[in-house]
Amino acid sequence: MKQIRFYAAASLLFLFADLLSAADSGGLEGALRQVVEQNLAAYNSEDTSRTLASVHTNSPAYTTMQDALPRQFAALHTRTELERFTYVGHDDEFAVARVQYRTVGGTANPFMNNVLDTITIFHQEDGAWKYWDNYVLGVRPVQ
Repeated sequence: MKQIRFYAAASLLFLFADLLSAADSGGLEGALRQVVEQNLAAYNSEDTSRTLASVHTNSPAYTTMQDALPRQFAALHTRTELERFTYVGHDDEFAVARVQYRTVGGTANPFMNNVLDTITIFHQEDGAWKYWDNYVLGVRPVQ
């Protein structure tokens, strides 16, 4: 009888742990999506410091972005929107999502409108999730 109670209790604990993990993932997914949306809002307003605020300061891309964003804003005047966000998973240090961005240029520049498909990695800094890096899976031209 004690053995049956033990197995029943263990089963309930595993079930409860799975439910908590799913709930945590849902909250994490929303937090990561918010990082992307805040970054895009700052990018679209061509605000370098606000755009960089959503990027981890130790990110491999931070310095490159810091140098490139002002030139990019001055030359391109594009508008980028979130096309699709799919949470992939996380471990104890990093979180991953597949993110697709639609970028459209103004009529006065030669920019090719496109959808950029990425695997994006996030990492916490001072308790806040931020961009760490991304890997381009593909670029598709659009009208």
